[in-house]
Amino acid sequence: MKDSIWARQKGLFTPEEEARLRAASVLVAGLGGLGSFVAEGLARLGVGGLVLVDPDRVSPSDLNRQILYTAEDIGAFKVEVAKERLLRVRDDLRVEAWVKRITSESSLPPKVDVVVDALDNWEGRFALDALAKEAGLPLVHAGLSGTFGQVTSILPGSPVRLKEIFSGAKEEGSPQVSYPICAVLGAIQVEECAKIICGREETLAGRLLLVDLSDYTFELIPLVR
Repeated sequence: MKDSIWARQKGLFTPEEEARLRAASVLVAGLGGLGSFVAEGLARLGVGGLVLVDPDRVSPSDLNRQILYTAEDIGAFKVEVAKERLLRVRDDLRVEAWVKRITSESSLPPKVDVVVDALDNWEGRFALDALAKEAGLPLVHAGLSGTFGQVTSILPGSPVRLKEIFSGAKEEGSPQVSYPICAVLGAIQVEECAKIICGREETLAGRLLLVDLSDYTFELIPLVR
């Protein structure tokens, strides 16, 4: 049964890469529009372990885009619902559910290979980036508003961090957002995680991918210090 789950993607990964995916653990910070796509995508791709971090409960306004939840889950903690849902997809998945907010006082678990930034506030993003830097872990960032979004990866030792890339960023409150942009950016984050875990070179490290679905524009911008 478990081997058959990945029958359709076997030609896309070498046996060594498949083994790396099964052995890897990814921390997903934020289980909203982006994070729910990322968590489910990583589970279905074959990543062995997930640490899900989010302090919030499911609300009705989440259901237009956050694919792990249904109306029956309103009021429940997102990470707990997500864990239960993902284990129904794969009962061999290693999942930890942390009902926590990411701050500068947070700490990362010791056995994590990649950190995913799917948060919705800059304070938390910058704190997560600092924690990833301190732990020597790669960070896969995405953010969005309306039909627009961006994705980049920051590898250990990179001289360019989120605070430099988005030095003028300000909190927007609750931006308008719909399913399509979450799906596109979340899928790209999953692909980035897989490439980093497998040791492939063509990642978004050192580059910022800008996506605008209003006119289907995809633009790559080099990041230089």
